[in-house]
Amino acid sequence: MNLDATLDTAEEIRFLSKVSGLVKRLSRTTHFSNQELEVVLLVYYKIFKNDPDAAGGQISRQHLTTVFDTAFGITDTAVIRRIYAALDGGNSSHVSMETWARMVSLYVRGTLEEKIQYCYQVYDIQREGMIRRDFLMVLLRGSVRMEEGVDEAVKDLVDILMTRLDLDRDGAISFEDYRKSVVGTPLLLECLGQALPDRIHVQAFATTFLVM
Repeated sequence: MNLDATLDTAEEIRFLSKVSGLVKRLSRTTHFSNQELEVVLLVYYKIFKNDPDAAGGQISRQHLTTVFDTAFGITDTAVIRRIYAALDGGNSSHVSMETWARMVSLYVRGTLEEKIQYCYQVYDIQREGMIRRDFLMVLLRGSVRMEEGVDEAVKDLVDILMTRLDLDRDGAISFEDYRKSVVGTPLLLECLGQALPDRIHVQAFATTFLVM
C-alpha cells in the first residue's frame, strides 16, 4: 500500500524498510500504531528532502521552524528555541527523526502527565529544576502585548502566578509545585506561555496524516 501518492513507490518501500527498526522501537514508547508511525516518519522524510540545510539524515532547526508555524501554529521564535531545548537538550542545530516522532506523539496524543513534564522543561529556561521570579518575567513578557506599562502588568501577573504555583512558598516554582497545580487545575498547563499547539492545529494535523 502506497502511504504517500507524491512519493515514488520504490522510494517509499526503501525508506520504510530503512526505518522499520525505528518504527518497532517507537511503537513501544509513543501513542501511535506501526502504520501511523510510518506516516509520521514519511512526513519527516518529505520535510527532510526539502531542507537545504539538512545534514546527517536530520532536519535543520531553521527549516523545522517553518513547520512549527504552518503545521502547529507556533510562531514565536523564542518559544520554539525553548521547545527545541526541551526536546533534545538544545545542543544540536538539527532534529532527529526519533525526536520528531516523539514530539508529534506528545502533541497529538500525549497524556496530561507527559505534557506537564514537557511544558515544565520548556519553561525551565536555566535547567535548574526551579523557575525563579526573574525568569518568570522573561517567559511572560512574550505572552503580553508590548505597550506602555507592560512591565507593571507583567510584574502583577508574576505575583499572581507565584502565589498560585509556588505551593511551598520558597520563592521558586519547582516541578512538583507546577505538577500539583496543573493536576488540580489542568487549565494551568500553559499558564506560563505557549508550549503546545492549539487544539485546532492538532486536529488538522491528525485529520490530514493520521486518520486512515
